[in-house]
Amino acid sequence: MRDNDFKTSCHHMSTCALTGASAFFDAIPGSFMLINGPLWCYFYAMKYVEDYDASALRRFHCTQPEGNALVYGTEKDLLAGLDFVKANFTPERIFILNNCSVSLVGDDIAGIAAKAELPCPVYAADCGGIAGDFAEGYEIALLRVIAEVKKNANGKRDLADVSEANSKKAVEAKESGNLTPEAIDCKPSVNLLGLSPTYFRGEEDIKEIRRILETAGYRINAIPGGGSAWNEIMQLPKADLNLVLRDELALKAAKELQAAFGTPYLSVGMPYGIQGTLRWLDTINATLPAKNREAIRQEAETVNTRLQFRSSNMQSLWGPLWFDNILIAAPPSEAAGIAEAVRDEWADTGNLVIHFTQDTALRPQAATKICIAGKDDGAMKETFENWSGGLVMGSSLEASRLVRLKKPFVNCNIVLPAYHEIIATDSPLCGIRGAAYLFERIWNAKLSGCMDEVKSTR
Repeated sequence: MRDNDFKTSCHHMSTCALTGASAFFDAIPGSFMLINGPLWCYFYAMKYVEDYDASALRRFHCTQPEGNALVYGTEKDLLAGLDFVKANFTPERIFILNNCSVSLVGDDIAGIAAKAELPCPVYAADCGGIAGDFAEGYEIALLRVIAEVKKNANGKRDLADVSEANSKKAVEAKESGNLTPEAIDCKPSVNLLGLSPTYFRGEEDIKEIRRILETAGYRINAIPGGGSAWNEIMQLPKADLNLVLRDELALKAAKELQAAFGTPYLSVGMPYGIQGTLRWLDTINATLPAKNREAIRQEAETVNTRLQFRSSNMQSLWGPLWFDNILIAAPPSEAAGIAEAVRDEWADTGNLVIHFTQDTALRPQAATKICIAGKDDGAMKETFENWSGGLVMGSSLEASRLVRLKKPFVNCNIVLPAYHEIIATDSPLCGIRGAAYLFERIWNAKLSGCMDEVKSTR
């Protein structure tokens, strides 16, 4: 692993590639993860996934190769691990994930697995930390599954023919008298790429994005890594358009699907804020029109009216929603989208700094300053050392660092790890429901700061 990757994984909210791949495969129902490596890597990946999926412990196992395995290979330990899985579990498929050191051995994992005579398919992936961080591991896993999609696929889609095909389908259904929902369903279909339940509010965000798109008139074809079953993922080529929600997780996969099946893709990022969500939907609609976009617009106006009313009431008591400084530290899609929503829709600030946790070409206009973990660590250090108070939107890592420096701040968690609060509700961060949730949390952060000031004057 490059030194910058190591620092990013250990200090800037990311994790190793083994964890990213494990998170992707775990999100496929019926899957079992066999970590071909030491217990440390197994516990690290399994515990990360288990934080959102309580059943993860029952779907992970570790081969624990002995010391000589790095010289003579892991066949003995791997076969023992596969025998244990066969004797104690009934998975629909098994994913063997090599850690850093085992990835260097070069074992024929498929050949070894064949000797185990398992009753289910077995797939292998080299995705140890040597490959990079969470995003790169997720990408490796997604591309590995797409390789299986390509083996099972039988045709390409062309977006230019979508409208004509849908219209023809509807006419034929009416003429034949076949008016079943399946026959007359002419909704444009999309795949959602780059989503994961392991992100902060990840499962809730997936539900909100799906709700918005389906209300607008789209059909969700598949969400690989976001809860779709294996047979649904194998139908990826049937979608009219691939929507890339996080470039660092799925842009390469979208290009692979376009090359293999002709499916166009659109990089749209994550939708944050009321206006941000409407712009996000308009971008999708401009490429692939849907029939019920107005329903989302009406919902957005209703929620926005309520938020503005609440804001006016609070401003009459506590003044405008102002922070001297705002720091947003998160992966690219989250950081960029939330920054635009915060500054354009809700809060005023003199200085908005973004700390991207992965390298990105995104340069949101809302930002006063942008730093990228692993590249601008000196500038990131200055952000904390020169901090004079304000709103921090990030993880417990940023909060704990400012606490150690004895700097004043108010906090709003938007990414993991989040050690100093518990959230048990089902509110997302993104979309229209997420806009209300973030608006509420930002205002409450300000009010918490106001109350601290009142206490200090007594």
